[in-house]
Amino acid sequence: MNVKASVVRTLNRHVLPRWRLVLRKSDKGGDDLPLPGPFRDRLIDRTAALLDPYLREAHLGLVARPLIEEFLGVYARRPVRDNAGGTAFNGSLVLFALARALNPVLIVECGTWKGHTAWLFRQAAPAARIVTCDIEHENLEHREPGIEYRLGDWTGFGDLNAESPQSLVFFDDHVSHARRLREAHQRGFRTVILDDDVPAEAMFVTGDPPAPTAAMLSDPAIAPGTEIAWTYRGRKFHHVVTAEALSARALLAERLPAPDLAPATWQSRHNGISLVRLRG
Repeated sequence: MNVKASVVRTLNRHVLPRWRLVLRKSDKGGDDLPLPGPFRDRLIDRTAALLDPYLREAHLGLVARPLIEEFLGVYARRPVRDNAGGTAFNGSLVLFALARALNPVLIVECGTWKGHTAWLFRQAAPAARIVTCDIEHENLEHREPGIEYRLGDWTGFGDLNAESPQSLVFFDDHVSHARRLREAHQRGFRTVILDDDVPAEAMFVTGDPPAPTAAMLSDPAIAPGTEIAWTYRGRKFHHVVTAEALSARALLAERLPAPDLAPATWQSRHNGISLVRLRG
């Protein structure tokens, strides 16, 4: 964390709350869209043209356009209006579509943040049991009735195992994807959604990437001992890929990175959501 981010966090946690104030970077993407009519329809059609091939490739059996139309109404009533640091419009649309299409009976989320994605999963999968975990709840703004909010890493809860093949786990916590995929496999999960699944050349898009990401595990150019270095907001970072981490490659049956919807929606790009299926 850089000095500016550290100062802002200290003010938000220990100084400003006494006056019920907070410093934040605004992220209200999705509030500004064309009004209903032909140009809104055009935006939806162009977004569907990007999302439909992805849903077909993943064999999910749903058509994108009605999903997008429903999502627009859902997103408009989201309780967390500013989810800066979390999933915004485009990422939320992908997560909504995946959760609706997968129709899981259980969703485990690692990385609660402000509570937006847990709420979004409830809208997409109203009958699912949803458990969301985070090592802190200081940023949590919304608790949705019927969702279990747990304080701590998911590895500390021995009951969070796959209940059936229709169980889903979502990792958005900046922990190594190699580690998380191994944990998910051991707990019986075969369907995983990953956030921040960026390739080696894009480590700089986040200050704390979950390296090695699934994209890196899928990259034949990356071998044990590969060194990756990048800068983020003026700071230098360095990561060495280990043989132990790369052994998680054997778990990957399929990795399906979601398309970038920004060219169609005109909303800010989301970095690296992938659907991963693990070997049985």
